[in-house]
Amino acid sequence: MSDKHYIIYADESEKKGRFYSNFFGGVLLAAEEQQRISRELEAKKAELGLIHEVKWQFVDQTSVDRYIEFIKYYFTYVSTSRLKVRIMFTQNLRVPTNLEQRHFDDQYFLLYYQFIKHAFGLKYSDHNPYQAVIVRVLPDKIPDSIERVERFKDYLCRIPNSGLMRRDNIYIPRDFISDVDSEKHVIIQGLDLILGSMSSRLNEKLKDIPKGKRRRGKRTVAKERLYKEINAEIRKIYPNFNVGVGTACHYGPSDRWTHPYRHWLFMPTKHVVDRRLGKKAAPGRPT
Repeated sequence: MSDKHYIIYADESEKKGRFYSNFFGGVLLAAEEQQRISRELEAKKAELGLIHEVKWQFVDQTSVDRYIEFIKYYFTYVSTSRLKVRIMFTQNLRVPTNLEQRHFDDQYFLLYYQFIKHAFGLKYSDHNPYQAVIVRVLPDKIPDSIERVERFKDYLCRIPNSGLMRRDNIYIPRDFISDVDSEKHVIIQGLDLILGSMSSRLNEKLKDIPKGKRRRGKRTVAKERLYKEINAEIRKIYPNFNVGVGTACHYGPSDRWTHPYRHWLFMPTKHVVDRRLGKKAAPGRPT
């Protein structure tokens, strides 16, 4: 019986936002589907006249209608679980305690590790004891030194050795971890739209009015339109979807594998709540 091969595309967004930070996103798919889905998404882009990389930061009033059509098409793969999307973020008012300097130095990599280890529910993947699960991890370009990126790979390839998965026949070979250029990977481009929209919504960027102006800019309005369409697509999967909280596991932790779309509000094990860092304490809001 042949092994099962999966790919996780991963990306990160806002490291320090107004209310929420450390945004990570990922898409899991069967390796055998990679070329076909990529080819079909590229064809959709061409049909819509999207000749450049699709990115949240490029959304404006001239492109938003085409971006909406693209993301609707992207979600046809999500709703059928051919692409499984995961979004993770932290809430600023939950301040971790008892951290050492190394935790601050390696925060990005430590959170990335937790994201890959837990968000996709690899432990509960649909295989039997006689099959190995081989996972290739393809993060978007990692903005750090070669030495630290190599250390990051060391972190990830050891995930299957953790107590959580040690007996589950799961493998993340070190040479199966390599950062990629999102411009050449359309699956990451769709993820970027979802991740950027969530970061903007949670940090209230979609309400921003430029200094000296009376109303929002056209680009902000366009981004809000795209966010609403993304939210609507998610609500087709989860009617009671709440953007700011984690997705529940109604049938147990195996939901982390089976669900087509999930949010994870990451909470440090040891933390204190500082409500001064929350939305209700923000300037212009009643405290």
